Amino acid sequence: MPSPDETTAPPAPPRPLPAEFVRYAVALEVPELAWGHLNGRLTAEDTVELAFLRRCDLGPPAEDFARIHALGPDAPELAAVCRELVGQDDRDRRIWDHLALARQAPDDADPRQLAVGRQEFLLDRAASGRGMNWQHSSALMGTDRPEEVDAALERREELVGVAIIGLALTHPDAQAILPRVARVMETALETGDRELLRQSTVALAHTARLHGTVDGRCLELLRHCPRGNVADDDLATFLPRRQLPWWLRRHHLRHRLRWLLWEKWIP
Repeated sequence: MPSPDETTAPPAPPRPLPAEFVRYAVALEVPELAWGHLNGRLTAEDTVELAFLRRCDLGPPAEDFARIHALGPDAPELAAVCRELVGQDDRDRRIWDHLALARQAPDDADPRQLAVGRQEFLLDRAASGRGMNWQHSSALMGTDRPEEVDAALERREELVGVAIIGLALTHPDAQAILPRVARVMETALETGDRELLRQSTVALAHTARLHGTVDGRCLELLRHCPRGNVADDDLATFLPRRQLPWWLRRHHLRHRLRWLLWEKWIP
């Protein structure tokens, strides 16, 4: 009997996608996560990790994500629970087709098709609030998708300041964080919202501490903030001196001189 050639051999199974890629690219829903595991798009470990991350995004209402996470990757019941949670048709695979396309080399992917998938599975979900629970502060502290902050600013979410702090703490790329910090800071200065201004300077301070960088727009807006905020201190502590503008160096010089005089002359 002849061995099967390339035309008769079964197609190779899909390669699982890493959780670190999926978490930033889309806002998964429970049936989509279950379909991904059952159809080889996710390992058991990454299925459980993504369930945990989505549970954190959504807070207490995310019972089904919590159920998957509680099982753990080695649980023999994981596949059975995923079969229970998956949808009744094949619609849940569409997000995985988009992710597979997004994972390809840029020259191999159709940019129009990528844009359509990104709009449906990330931007539209962020715009409607389906990506995060915007009434739950502890959930927002885990925000790691910049698009969620953009959409929250458009919707004028009350807790957007909490989310920008979460983004600064969790997102790995300062170039994705700083423009959002600037937008929140600008909104706070325009509206006179003191708490939002405090939150935006805290986010800028965390970015300086974790990434050792800042951009010109944030510095220009920071100049219009009351001096002595936490960003003033952390920028001076964690950034090279050459990156600091003259007005911030002058502020810290005056502060240090006052401290030295106090130490020298006040018993």
